[in-house]
Order: sequence, then C-alpha cells, then structure tokens
Amino acid sequence: MMFFLLLGTLMLLQSSAVGSIKTVESYWTLKPNVLVVNVDVGKDVNMVEVPLICGEAYEGQNVTWTKNKDENLEAQGNKIMITVEGWKGANYSCFNKEGAYLNHTLVLAQWTFKKIIKNTPEKGYIHCSTNNYGGSFQCFWTWDVNRNGHVAHIKATRPHGGSNISCSLDSKGQSITCLDQNYCPYSEEVDRINLTIYFRSSFVVETYNTKFYIMDIVRPDVVAISRINQTSVEVGYPHSWNTPSSYFPLIFQVKEIRCPKGIKCDCSKPNSPETYLTQSHQLPVTKGRAVCVRARDEFCNSSWSEWSLYKCRKNRKNKKQRNQKPKLMML
Repeated sequence: MMFFLLLGTLMLLQSSAVGSIKTVESYWTLKPNVLVVNVDVGKDVNMVEVPLICGEAYEGQNVTWTKNKDENLEAQGNKIMITVEGWKGANYSCFNKEGAYLNHTLVLAQWTFKKIIKNTPEKGYIHCSTNNYGGSFQCFWTWDVNRNGHVAHIKATRPHGGSNISCSLDSKGQSITCLDQNYCPYSEEVDRINLTIYFRSSFVVETYNTKFYIMDIVRPDVVAISRINQTSVEVGYPHSWNTPSSYFPLIFQVKEIRCPKGIKCDCSKPNSPETYLTQSHQLPVTKGRAVCVRARDEFCNSSWSEWSLYKCRKNRKNKKQRNQKPKLMML
C-alpha cells in the first residue's frame, strides 16, 4: 500500500514539473478557443507545456498546425503539445490534409504586472458608477499610451445570484455598461458584484478585479434648480432618479458663493461658511450671490452628484429706464 502511495506521489510530481517545464495547473481556459498560461515573473526562464486540440470531430484525421498563420509546426494530429516560453503566446490554427481551416486556439500569457491600464489616485484602475438603483452600471478605465490594449473578456457575477449580469463594451473600448437582470431596488443587497476584466496587449493578458454593491457606487445626476422668486429657488430631483422619492430620498448640500465680475463661478472650491445640508426642496438665496447644490442618497455614504449652479442676479433697470422721467397722466 505504501508503495502505491509513494508511486502516485512521484507521478504527480513528475506531471507537475519536468525540469523547468510546468504541465499541471499552469494554464486555464479564459473562454472558448482562448487558453491562458500563468507566467512566473520571478523566474529567468519560464516554460509551460500546453496541450492543444483541434476538435473531437477530427480525431484520427491528418491534421496540420500553424503558429501565427505563417509558421508551420512539425507536430501533427488532432492533439499536440506546445511549449510556451515566458510571455510568448501565439495563435495556433489547425487544417485538414487539403489545407482547409478547421479551428484555432489563442494562447495568452498572464503576468502579475499592471501595465495595460493606468492607476489613478482617486479612482484606482477601474471606476464604476451608476446614476440610480435600476440595476445597471458603467465602469471606466484609462489606457496606458505605451500599450496597444483592448478588452479580452468580461466576467461579472454575484456569489449567490448566479451569472445573470450582462456587460457590453462601448465602441471606443474605454468603458463597459452592465445590467444585473436579477437586481431589485426594493430589497437589500446580500452579495457584492464581483467584476473581473481581462485586458490584452499583444499576447499578454492582465487581470483586474473589483467588488462592490450598487449602493456603494450610486451617484445621482445633477439636480435641477429653478427660480421661485427673488429670495428663493426650488431644487428638483434628477429625472433619472428612482421613484417614489419617499422610498429613495436624497439629501442636498447647499452653499452660497460670491462670483466677482468677470470670473467664472466655481462650486468645486473649498466649502464656504454658508454650506449646509437639507432635505427641503425650497432654498433661500441672497441677491448677488450664486447658490450651489449637489445631492446624494440620504441613507448611503456614496458619492455626491456634480454641482448645480444658479446665479441670483440683482434686478436692475437699464439706463434708459432710469433716466426716463415719469409721464403725467391726464385725468
């Protein structure tokens, strides 16, 4: 019994490492026709043996292979073994004896570096946000100008909610829009969304992951401000915000600022002493000043909306009206 255990252990060790060539648990399937090889960047020479299969339907047939469409491989048959050195991935295609294309496998190398997209101090590598509790959200990133990167694969799931989250890439390749089909705004979120994006540059792939609740990334659109009279204005909820407002209340941050003549008003400057929080839709204003208002979910410590600005102007008669003498009324 001990002999068989020892023999099994030796066979496992042999299958996991033959010299410096790894063969087990060193590659995995990203999606159909795409294999990813894990690269150990700490080693000077990193080689991984990977099996390729043209297709079960071609078993026993005369199958030939090419690498990157221009290099013919000596190995033939439906199943072959290739060796991936370092991060030198490639695209392998198989053909029948007449030279007709049958199938292909793209082999990518994954390293632990983060070079394809940029890290920003405030938003990190990937920033996600949504303007309401409808179940949809958007995620953005910034490409590194030195890398010709694009999205290789997107995976968004909840641990106990299945994978009923669909994502689509925008036409410029700079953001994704996702929709959680099972999301309900009237129930508490139990699990975070687990978002993984695989970015590819040449034959190298990098993995980026972020986890969040919808309530963590919600950020209302700008509020609407309209004048009631000379001393007050009315603040309205964004049209994109959920209803009823009694169930999805917003809280407003309000401040008044001075806007010197010829200088553009800037609500983003440090808070003035007049800054306050309120739930009221009607706000008092001071003539000659600008009022800045932004909103966020009252019950969550999420992001504030962008500032909305309303400038209260003093009522001034034009010069012609001021110099005009009142007319006498004839009785």
